[in-house]
Amino acid sequence: MFLKKEKPEFEMVLVRKWGDGKLKSRLWDIKFVTIKSSKRRMTFMDDDNRIKLADLISKLPQEAVDALYKAAASLLGTASNKDNPACPYCGGHHVVKNGHKCGKQEYLCRQCGKTFVSTTHTLMAHSHQPKQVWEAVLMDTLAGDAIDYSAKQLEVSHDCVFYMRHKILLGLHGLLEETGVCLGGVSELDETFVLDSYKGGSLPEDAARPARRHGAKAQKRGISDEYVCICTGVERKGDAIAGSINRAKPSSRELGKMFKGHIKEGTLVLCDGLKSYLALEKDTGCSVKDVTKERSGKFFNLNTVNNFHSFIKSRYKFYRGVATKYLNRYNDLFSIAYRQAREKAGQLCNQLLEVSSINRNYTNRDVKMRGLLDI
Repeated sequence: MFLKKEKPEFEMVLVRKWGDGKLKSRLWDIKFVTIKSSKRRMTFMDDDNRIKLADLISKLPQEAVDALYKAAASLLGTASNKDNPACPYCGGHHVVKNGHKCGKQEYLCRQCGKTFVSTTHTLMAHSHQPKQVWEAVLMDTLAGDAIDYSAKQLEVSHDCVFYMRHKILLGLHGLLEETGVCLGGVSELDETFVLDSYKGGSLPEDAARPARRHGAKAQKRGISDEYVCICTGVERKGDAIAGSINRAKPSSRELGKMFKGHIKEGTLVLCDGLKSYLALEKDTGCSVKDVTKERSGKFFNLNTVNNFHSFIKSRYKFYRGVATKYLNRYNDLFSIAYRQAREKAGQLCNQLLEVSSINRNYTNRDVKMRGLLDI
């Protein structure tokens, strides 16, 4: 006795038209749609219905459109391509494997006709090191390990790890610019000072001090031109931000440049009484309070931002100083690694090492010239 297979109540079939290089939108790739049911059958064949359907799909959010095409691909038996990355040039999902190039899997996008490999637009572009090595260097960078330690563990040269680390730092800076750190609720702002450093190079002739060994103390007492100022801000139970602008205490203009766009309107900002912070009320719409004039020390304190300073200085001491020109790159690292560095590691690996439409391909020249601090 043979049992009849029950047909699904609804069956949707999408037939797509490929190979037309003049198509501007994938919504117009639909040639016709047939919906079958045990009770009715509708077929959209003419141009009017195709335009109506495309108009309906264009009103859907991008996530719904992607889900629709994935479902259509599954019905058409093309679900084997679901593991292929999206095209980094047009964002299309109809991507097929196209052999290998330089030992890497190559893909072909059917929508724009361009080819790419598994490292296109990533930090690993033009790198001879595999993804596992990049992931290990990223983890060591977040953990605060030294470059020589990573080089020894991975059995690669010091210079190789140096360039890999700084490409990762440039990628972290790009992520912070894309997502944007915005402090809210109750936030604490303060500044700290670290010794300037010409690590990795010779002391310039116009330097205001003689050369010193790594880890040595300043020759002048108190805050002097031997120090670099790091402006910091921390939201209690939230994000952190750090950046260097000058050597002396920051002015109101410099603080506005540093924190404008990074503090939500209505945020309660706690500071140590430096009058320059009062200008933030006008620039960002926050409320600034001086903790030294408040009686309740249990709430009005700077314990969180001071803890952030301790974190920065402990890393700085372990590194035996950071070249001042690279200091803002490490400030971005400190901001990300301050809280939940291990939890963020997996997400950062996906954002920096997976193919995406955002170009994160940095060269060795970018490491030497891009985003340097000049003070």
